Amino acid sequence: MFFIKPIAKLIAALNSNAKPGAVAAAVSFALLLALVPSFNLIWPVLFIISLLIRLNWGFEIVFIALFKWLVPLVDPLIEPIGWKILQSPHVSAFVYRINEIPGLIFLGLNDSLMIGGLAAGIAAWIPVFILSRLIVVLFREKVSPKIARSKFVAGLSKAPIIGQLMQAVRQFSEAW
Repeated sequence: MFFIKPIAKLIAALNSNAKPGAVAAAVSFALLLALVPSFNLIWPVLFIISLLIRLNWGFEIVFIALFKWLVPLVDPLIEPIGWKILQSPHVSAFVYRINEIPGLIFLGLNDSLMIGGLAAGIAAWIPVFILSRLIVVLFREKVSPKIARSKFVAGLSKAPIIGQLMQAVRQFSEAW
């Protein structure tokens, strides 16, 4: 099955010896990238920056997709934040001058949803990093060993697809 290897890689990364900060940074960048609308030049710049930083790219892609799916629920809260920021005299003058430069209008700085999403993503970056790092550490120390020893997993491993998934996880865990 084509979907077994990607799932196995994610499970192996969650349980690997990689630093929990790499997974936490991926989740934080994913939230930032999800909150910023992707139809402007800021999004690809942020994405390229995230590719240059040492983080878990698999988790970043998965969480971008997850957060992009959930962002419409918080857009009504983010847009007024961006509107307030854009109404500031200093910010509006800056955005006006940036938009006068040819090509920089595509940055989308005059969009209240983009500015609000960028501000919310930057504000949430450190708390999300700390929370997701804590979750990864607790998962590795407390939850993962209990799941591995459970009778439920032992019974599930006898199913063909799950057995293949567990074998793939072991294979990718050894590679990490």
